[in-house]
Amino acid sequence: MDVCDFSRSFLTFVTHGRGNNARLQVESVCRLEDKQESKVQTYYFYASCKSEDTFAERNLFYEENYDFCGVFSEDEYVIYRTMSTHTDRFREQGKWRDRFEDLNQHIVMVEGRVLNGKDEIVQASLSNVPLVGQVEFESGDGRFHAKLEFPIKTMNANDIETIYQVDTGPVVFPDFEADVANNCERLSPAYVAYNTTEFADFVIQTDTPVGDGNVSVTHYSRLKSLEGITRVLAV
Repeated sequence: MDVCDFSRSFLTFVTHGRGNNARLQVESVCRLEDKQESKVQTYYFYASCKSEDTFAERNLFYEENYDFCGVFSEDEYVIYRTMSTHTDRFREQGKWRDRFEDLNQHIVMVEGRVLNGKDEIVQASLSNVPLVGQVEFESGDGRFHAKLEFPIKTMNANDIETIYQVDTGPVVFPDFEADVANNCERLSPAYVAYNTTEFADFVIQTDTPVGDGNVSVTHYSRLKSLEGITRVLAV
């Protein structure tokens, strides 16, 4: 089974006037099928960086700093800006051609072998084999089918009891319950955990009240458990 080689896969957006070609490493992939529309879209989630004064001579990071990451598909984009408190700037989304001059997708595929059973998974983890995870699930009404793919950065393994648990991210998570006009609007950063082949748990980044509730932060706080199919693959 071919999987994404995340170490060699990049998205490069080009700003207007070609002032910057920003190369972004792919962090996860979401292939989203809309059965009603007979359409499949592939969303590439890219790694986070910090807000910066690009190509300045000094003082490169903005004082009011934020995490910057996002998603690109064939025609859509999302930018997530995570500041110290939650703001309306957290999500920016639309058609990437309205925002950027160009987008180059450099996606490298490599052969992956599905590991069958807990013993294979545990031994591969202890042998430091590069691992890729996959999670597939559907919406409750059966309209949407999602397949998430991501590098497994953190793997828990116990070779005495032969048990494992993936705990990794961030990945891009599609919220099938969201009432949106475009599918990119249902995507959010999340972390994923699973230790069976039958379900996966997610903790999703969202607006989160703190203290007396008068202030909100953008935090991984929304929990979601979904039945589906999970895999661990050796690269």
